[in-house]
Amino acid sequence: MKKNITILHTNDLHGNYDLVVRQAAYIKKRVRELKAQGESYLLLDGGDHMDMSINECLATNGHMHLEMLADVGYHAMSVGNNELLRSTPALIRKHSLESSVPWLLLNLVEGDGTPIGGMKETLLVTMDNGVRVGLFGATDQFGDLYENKHDFRNRETLVAINKAVNDLKEQGADVIVFLSHLGYGADVEMAKEVSNLVDVIVGAHSHTVLQSPVVESGVLIVQAGSHGQYVGELKLGLYIENGLHKIESFEGKLVEITPESKADASMEDILEKGREETKEFLSEVLYTTSVELTHADVIQLMAEAVRDYWKSEIGIMYGGAAVEEALESGDVTKGDVYNRCKSMHSPVLMELKGEQIAGLIEDSFNEEVISKPVYGNGFRPHGIPIGPLSFAGVTWCHHEGVISDIKVNGESLMEKRIYTVGTGSPLLYEEVCGYESVKGNQLIEVGKTEMVKDVFMNYLRANRESSGMFNR
Repeated sequence: MKKNITILHTNDLHGNYDLVVRQAAYIKKRVRELKAQGESYLLLDGGDHMDMSINECLATNGHMHLEMLADVGYHAMSVGNNELLRSTPALIRKHSLESSVPWLLLNLVEGDGTPIGGMKETLLVTMDNGVRVGLFGATDQFGDLYENKHDFRNRETLVAINKAVNDLKEQGADVIVFLSHLGYGADVEMAKEVSNLVDVIVGAHSHTVLQSPVVESGVLIVQAGSHGQYVGELKLGLYIENGLHKIESFEGKLVEITPESKADASMEDILEKGREETKEFLSEVLYTTSVELTHADVIQLMAEAVRDYWKSEIGIMYGGAAVEEALESGDVTKGDVYNRCKSMHSPVLMELKGEQIAGLIEDSFNEEVISKPVYGNGFRPHGIPIGPLSFAGVTWCHHEGVISDIKVNGESLMEKRIYTVGTGSPLLYEEVCGYESVKGNQLIEVGKTEMVKDVFMNYLRANRESSGMFNR
């Protein structure tokens, strides 16, 4: 028996609201057309719909995005790092329980092995024409990051996939679709492993624009770029007989969404409501200063803030990625900080030897190091220079290119002594931050519920009554 299904797919919105209201209008229009033609369809999202670096997402605790996904009528979504990494475990559980759109995730579970919140390992959807589509999702585990940060537990992805496919086929699935938030390169490699198990991989995470499906080892791979710029469409011609199926034909494309595309009225209403909440959220005054705080001043204060947060001997903050610009004199609001601090970094407590501290000071005067562009790992915007480092609790003399007389809290630096250092997560990894001297650091603790920007704001609040703190 021959049957057709159409898969509409999106991924990696990252809070691009200007296009999501237009993307939604196109999807709703296309769904109406498919229904009028008697065609069965499936609407899927690959994750990273939320982005807590975007004020509206943050201010509404992500709930605006749950409304948006429900309004458009998605059948399921994969869980991306932006749904996971920048939320607390409690909020992750809450989102996945409250969402009317199922969150699919099988390679990350609670510490006791149970599903996280309301997440599902698999989902069986029966189309109007009777085709049963088995769905599951997996995400980039970032090594053991979620285990350290959220006390979740990694599962071996391929083992979990094999079990999911077996379970779905036992339930009568005709077609198996993998919602992947692993990235295109990983999808291609995974396709080689799941040939004859999975029919379609709907990809995300790498923001890859695939104008037409890629076939690897008999598996169709699709991905629709990022930031609401496209809607993907994959039409499958199936032959199903006696529990067996075959994809006899397929046709895939991307439809571009532009700022000139028609907007959807109900999505605009959701966005307007969210922006009203955001305006109130951002209006909180954290501090009042009589002088402008230069970019260097702000970075120095952030170094002081992470030092205070961890009660460490030293605080270190990187210049370019922590904050983008100065703070004007007058009231410093929550909005002022969020609009300048876009990066999504966790505060970390580490140990460094004195000789590493000395190396970092030297590196901070090395143009090649401080101009290194950085990507991923929570950096917003991508591709900005890491910038020089600011130190709290450390002083030195710098004369004609020579660093001397380094002191930590007034005492001479001891090269072999181990010091506690509060900083942001990028300084854990030389390959991320470009500062070679961080190699060999010892991680003590990761802040699990706050970001560096939150630590900074709390520091401003705590010192609000300390008159003259920012005055020069």
